[in-house]
Amino acid sequence: MKKKQTSDIPILDAGEELVKRDIITREELDEARRKEQVSGVPWYRQLLQTHRIGFDLLDDILHHEFHPRSKREEHERLGATLLAMKAITENDLKEALKEQNRTGRLLGNILLDSGKITRRTIVMALAKQNGLEYADVEKTPSQRAAIEAVPESVARRNQMIPVRLEGDRLTVLIADPGLRQNLKETSILLGLRIYPMLTTIENIKEEIAKRYRGENLSEKPPTPSSAKEEKVAAPITKSETISVKEESKQTEKKKGKKTMATPQEPSVTTAEQEKPKLRFEELAREASGMPVVKLVQTIIEGAAKAGATDIHLDPQEPEMRVRYRIDGILHDVMSIAREIEPAVISRIKIMSDLDITETRRPQDGHISLEVAGNEYDIRVATLPTYLGERVVLRMLDQSSVLQGIKDLGLEPEDEETLLRLIEQPYGMILVTGPTGSGKTTTLYAALNQKNVVEESIVTLEDPVEYQLSGINQVQIDPDIDMTFANVLRAALRQDIDVLLVGEIRDPETARIAIRAAMTGHLVFSTMHTNDAPEAISTLRNMGVPSYLIASALTAVLAQRLVRKICLNCKQEFKPDKMLLQSVGLPPTVKQLWRGKGCDVCYHTGNKGRTGIFEIIEVTPEIRKMIAEDRPVDEIAKAAKLKTMADRCRLKMKAGIVAPEEFLRVIRT
Repeated sequence: MKKKQTSDIPILDAGEELVKRDIITREELDEARRKEQVSGVPWYRQLLQTHRIGFDLLDDILHHEFHPRSKREEHERLGATLLAMKAITENDLKEALKEQNRTGRLLGNILLDSGKITRRTIVMALAKQNGLEYADVEKTPSQRAAIEAVPESVARRNQMIPVRLEGDRLTVLIADPGLRQNLKETSILLGLRIYPMLTTIENIKEEIAKRYRGENLSEKPPTPSSAKEEKVAAPITKSETISVKEESKQTEKKKGKKTMATPQEPSVTTAEQEKPKLRFEELAREASGMPVVKLVQTIIEGAAKAGATDIHLDPQEPEMRVRYRIDGILHDVMSIAREIEPAVISRIKIMSDLDITETRRPQDGHISLEVAGNEYDIRVATLPTYLGERVVLRMLDQSSVLQGIKDLGLEPEDEETLLRLIEQPYGMILVTGPTGSGKTTTLYAALNQKNVVEESIVTLEDPVEYQLSGINQVQIDPDIDMTFANVLRAALRQDIDVLLVGEIRDPETARIAIRAAMTGHLVFSTMHTNDAPEAISTLRNMGVPSYLIASALTAVLAQRLVRKICLNCKQEFKPDKMLLQSVGLPPTVKQLWRGKGCDVCYHTGNKGRTGIFEIIEVTPEIRKMIAEDRPVDEIAKAAKLKTMADRCRLKMKAGIVAPEEFLRVIRT
C-alpha cells in the first residue's frame, strides 16, 4: 500500500500545478476528484476524456515539472541565484518568499509581477541554475540546414527552435529548462545529439512558424557535415507552414501531372457518390505534399537509426502518437497533428501499395526501402479504431538474416549441443517461446548452418519475413486453402532434406510434421509455450501419441530476449539481500551491474539484446520417459535441465544483464 501511495503523490501535485497554471479551475479539479471517489475513474483521465487537458500537457507536468527535489527547494535556489547575480536584494527575496508562503505562487512570477526583475533576468538565472547556456532569440538566427533537419511538427511539439547543425550535433533554443527531458526522445527520432540553449520568448510557437517560413534564417551556407546530414535526416523545407493542400496544388500546377488517386473515369452524377471520391482525391494530393512526405521519411529513417523493430502510429486525442519499439520497449518519440494525420496515413498506404479509400477494414502491405546503407523490408498493417486508423510498421533489416548460431547469446555448452543437433540428418527440433522472443531469428540462424548447395531446403512461413538465398520459401495463405497442414502434405512429395514449418498451431500440422521427421527429414518448427518441457505437454494435448513424440523429437529449445547493459554507462553496485533473493542469487554475491543511462542508450541503461536459452536434448533415457507418458517435470529433472533463469543468472553475474531485466522477462 505504501508503494501505491508514493506513486500517487506526483498525480496529486499535478492537479495543483494545473490550477496554478490557470489551465483548469479549482472547481473543475474538485469536481473531477469527487467523481473519482464515486466512479473510480482517475481525475486526470476524466479531464483527458473531456479534452480539458491533453496527453502532452499531462506528460510535461508529471515528468518535467516534478523534479526529485521539492518545489520549495527549487524556488529557494532560484532566489539564491538571482541574489548571487545581484538582480535582487535580500529584502526583495524575503518579501517574495513571504508572498509565496501566503499564496503558493511560483517565486519567479511573484518577482516578475512586482517589477523587481525582467523575464530575461529570470531565464538567465534559470540557465545558470540548470547548467545551460543562455542566448537571445533575436541574436541567434537559424541555419537553413538546422531547420531542414527537423520537421516543423516535431519542433512545435517539443517547443524548440533549431539553430545550428554541426555534424550529428543539433543546437536548439528552448524557453523552459524542463523541456530538456523531451529532447532525449526527440534525439531518437532524429538520430542527432541535441544541445539545448535557454532563451527568453513570449510565443515560441509563433517564432517556430516564422523560421519555417524562412524568416530570421542565417545566410551562412551549411557546412559540408551539415550538407551530408541533410540527406540522412530527411529535411523539411521552409514551406511546411503552407497547408499541405495548397502546396500539393502548387506542385500539380507546376508539373502538370495527376496524382495517384485521380480518377480516370467520368465522375458519378449524385452528390453523395461524388463526395467520397473528392475526399480521397484530396487525401492523395495531401499525401504527396512535401511536408508529409518528409515527415514519413523522417519517422522511418529515425526508427532505422535508433535500431527500432516496430513503429506504432496510434490515433489518440488530441493528436496521433508515434512510438518506436527499441530492444522490446516502446518509446514515445513524437505526435502528429490531427489536421495532417489522414495525409500521413495515406502516404504510408501509398508507399505500401494499399487502398487509401479503404478505411473501415484492416489492410496489410509492405515497403522495400534502403536506409543508411541497409535494405529494409517494412511490413505495414492498418487497423481501424474508434479514433481513426492505427498503423504498425515492422522493420525487417535484411542484414540481420546473416546472423549465425554464435551470435545468438548461447552459453558455450548449449551452443555446442545445438550445432551438433543441427548436423543430424533427421528428427524434429522445436523452438518455443512467446511472440517477439526471437524464435524466427534462431531458426534462420540454424538454416544458415546448412549447406544450401548439397541439401534441398524448404520453409513454410506465415508470413515470409526475410528472404534467404538458396532456400525455397513458401507463403502460407489460408484464404486460398494454403494452410500449414495442406502445404506441408504437398512439401513431403518434393524430395526435401530440411523442412522449416513456421509454427505448429493445430493437431493436424503437428502430426504431419512428426511424420516428416520420422521419414528421414530434418524438421525445424516453433510453438508458443513458456518453457522447453511444456512443449512435450502441448504436443500430448494436441492428441499426438507419446510414442510418436518420442520417436520424432530430437530437441526442444526455449528462449527469451533480454536487454543488455549499455557498455557506455555500465556501473557496478552492491545488491541488497532482498534483490538477491528476488533474482535467486546467494547472499555471497557482492556486486552486480546496471546501466546509469546515457545518450547512447537513450537514457534507458540498456543497449541491444541477447538470447536466454534452455535446451532439452532427447537422449535414449529421455525418449523412453516420453514414450512412457512420464510427467514433464520428471523429464526435465532427468535431463538435468539448466533453465532460462539459471542461464540469465550467469549473464547477470558476468555483467551482461541487469537484475531488473531478469525480473521483467524471466520467471524464477
